[in-house]
Amino acid sequence: MPPRPAMKDCNLFFFDCETGGLNPTACDMVEVACIVTDPTGQTVLNEYYAKVIPKKPVDSVAARINGYTTEKWAAEGINLDTAMVKMLGLARESVFVSHNVPFDWSFFDMAMAQRAQRWPGDYHKIDTVALATPLLKAGHIPNLKLVTLTEHFGIEHEAHRAMGDAKACRDVYLKLMELYGPLFGTVH
Repeated sequence: MPPRPAMKDCNLFFFDCETGGLNPTACDMVEVACIVTDPTGQTVLNEYYAKVIPKKPVDSVAARINGYTTEKWAAEGINLDTAMVKMLGLARESVFVSHNVPFDWSFFDMAMAQRAQRWPGDYHKIDTVALATPLLKAGHIPNLKLVTLTEHFGIEHEAHRAMGDAKACRDVYLKLMELYGPLFGTVH
């Protein structure tokens, strides 16, 4: 088996999910999206989006935020097994990237565990919340919410939709790399 690439040579797997609540043991993902890029984040190699039919009840507050309705998901949704197979196929030799990794990874990891699947990429994870923390500390932004960062950077953003948030996460990541690049010669 050939050796795995170094983290710096791995593709980036930008992920977001909308969920039926805040607890991955009590709630399911209801919408998933990923964007796979080259290691710089500049070139999109693949995208995937799906509405996912939850098996567990969806909290009414979560449904109001993410637009979930039983009728719409019954007509347009797929099962999570299909979505996970597709996403894990795209994730080979990638680094997981999201805005608030502990939240998104907890749902993704729970879905893998329930299906006896394993992450096929690098074990490192990149969190745009952590990357943006210096902006908060310096007083440039009032909080680390994705919508705050997209507003700060002038990025269009369809909030609380999995693909909209995955795209915004990638765009924020690229803006942060532009900021940090001069500090380190170049980040890409």
